[in-house]
Amino acid sequence: MKYYEKLIFNTHGDIPVSQGISHTGSFRGYYGIQYNHSGPLTLSRGGEPPVTVEGPYAFITYPGPDFSYGAPPGKYRHHCFICFSGTLIRRFIAGGMLELNRKNPLIQVIHSERFYSVFHKLHQLIGQPGGALQPRAAWMLEDLLLQLQEQPGARIKVNAFCEHELLLLREKIISRPLQNWSFEDEAKRLSISYSHFRRLFREVAGCAPNQFLIEARLSYAEGMLENGVLPVAEVAHRCGFPDEFYFSRLFKKHRMISPSSRRKSG
Repeated sequence: MKYYEKLIFNTHGDIPVSQGISHTGSFRGYYGIQYNHSGPLTLSRGGEPPVTVEGPYAFITYPGPDFSYGAPPGKYRHHCFICFSGTLIRRFIAGGMLELNRKNPLIQVIHSERFYSVFHKLHQLIGQPGGALQPRAAWMLEDLLLQLQEQPGARIKVNAFCEHELLLLREKIISRPLQNWSFEDEAKRLSISYSHFRRLFREVAGCAPNQFLIEARLSYAEGMLENGVLPVAEVAHRCGFPDEFYFSRLFKKHRMISPSSRRKSG
């Protein structure tokens, strides 16, 4: 693959709480990976009847048909997208890596934690000055497309009661990330083992419960850094991290930027 060929990242985003319709209409001149990391997604392509799914799903947008997608009324979802164009995309299409006109446009993302990790790193990279021009941006995009090609079969089933309770728990964690959560107690409340609770939570929320909590606390800390004047050590303490150094390493790993740099950029 010739990574010196032209690759343009037209737009990108990572929206943990997305409500309503995200897009209605066509995409002119560029392609996209649209990824629903968690929550309910409704999609219609080219006037086809809308389909609603729950949890980690992805689909490709491309020039031609109209696309309409978003969260059902009164619901919200974690919406991620990266849109791109350029001569390199023709190679992706010719090689079958970027598959258009799938009979079923929706792709279940079984290994959602790995997929989101690569997506988030690419999102952070191309958000930095000159990041979109780095060869590893093309490598990460190829990685995401390959992961979509390699997704395995069906996910485990989650009964309606547990799904409802886990969705409520997800909302509570987002709204109260600093609470002292005990997921062992949450498993007991649902009368299931902790290991089974972890599997079900991953299916509903897109990642393991502790990882979801860390991400929620990092998002809260990011807001404190951008909008406040507290020292980084105090932000780490208030957000439940044991010390400033652990918090800084974790923040940089997940956000591709240090806490102090995030404060300056905010």
